[in-house]
Amino acid sequence: MHTYEPAQLEDMTLVEAIDAVVADLLDHPVAASPHGVFTVMRHIDLLCHLTARAVGDAHFGLVYDHADPADQARVEPLSRAAAHFGRATAHYTLALAPVLALSKPDLRSTRHHQLDALDAHSRLTRHVHDALHALSDARTCLVTPHPASVQAAPAVSPPVPALPASKARH
Repeated sequence: MHTYEPAQLEDMTLVEAIDAVVADLLDHPVAASPHGVFTVMRHIDLLCHLTARAVGDAHFGLVYDHADPADQARVEPLSRAAAHFGRATAHYTLALAPVLALSKPDLRSTRHHQLDALDAHSRLTRHVHDALHALSDARTCLVTPHPASVQAAPAVSPPVPALPASKARH
């Protein structure tokens, strides 16, 4: 189990960095506790790093005269991947609300609070799953060859890794 920081992703290709971030997200699931907020923030930091890196690489391919044809050909897949990274970041940002709700100590006191906790846990799981799916889509954009200057149909995404089973809460 490895914990990645954005600086560690710099020496990797973007595809390797995606794989490392996915591994980090799966190795460090978001807990329904105050510590879960820190985990979500750390994951958002990693996702923002991927987004900025893809946008920066795409910018390099578009703007600089010294970019070679290979750099310029990578612009479209990088920009599509950046959009998926943004979607993953948005899902993790949306996961903050259920994490905060689940970290409140009074969620187990009444049936109504228990139903709220179930709903919050469901929303959290859905957002994390959707973020993983967006990362899978980003990876597909980068590894699937597309004909130059032709609008290609979206590739079928590889299956999203399964979330670890959550532990029973007492």
